[in-house]
Amino acid sequence: MAETACVGVCNSRYREAREAYEQAVKAYDPLDPDQSRPQPPDITPYPGAPVWCGRCASLIRHRLGELDDLAAILQAYADGHRDAPDGQRVSGTQGTMSPSQAGDDADELSRMLGGWEQAYREMRGWPSPRRSGDLASWVTSCCAWLITHLDGILACDVARDFGEEILGWHREFTGKAKAGVRKLRKPMRCPGCQLLMLAWVEGDEYVRCSNPSCGRSLSLPEYEALVEIRAGTREEAA
Repeated sequence: MAETACVGVCNSRYREAREAYEQAVKAYDPLDPDQSRPQPPDITPYPGAPVWCGRCASLIRHRLGELDDLAAILQAYADGHRDAPDGQRVSGTQGTMSPSQAGDDADELSRMLGGWEQAYREMRGWPSPRRSGDLASWVTSCCAWLITHLDGILACDVARDFGEEILGWHREFTGKAKAGVRKLRKPMRCPGCQLLMLAWVEGDEYVRCSNPSCGRSLSLPEYEALVEIRAGTREEAA
């Protein structure tokens, strides 16, 4: 099997460089003496194993484990009188909302986790889970089960969708649960969409663009290097 690049944010620079190269190739006119043939980017991507690299897989495992804690924090808001912080749901169903937005969020989290467990059980031909008890214990047992089988999940056909959804829900629920972090706006324009929508969540390894049509991610060293370049204190690499 041919080696493929990891689909995680670790390869954001590689994907952007490849996209720029492909656009340059399309625009290249070999009959124009003022143009030189574009050269492919000299960036080696982190390989997927088979979809996510080891670092991104570890991040998914860590974020999945934290969803249990975030659900517990959200339950503290689910009293019917106060709401968790506002935020846009990653995915979910339309319908009548309960008096507690936090309760609805926690319920949708449990449905998402349970849906992935059921999907993987069906892929392996395993029986459906039998659970009882309150929502908190259900989420805990489901998270534990998914973590136990995470290596298999990240090696199957749903690896990319599963990982991206876990990371997306974690970002959303960290904000909803006010989990001891701040989201700080960055003053530099996004190198992808050129909008002032870069933000960094305390403790995260990446600065991300909040523009839904962009979603650019920069590692902290990459962001700091761009700041130095634009401030004129560092020369851009050739």
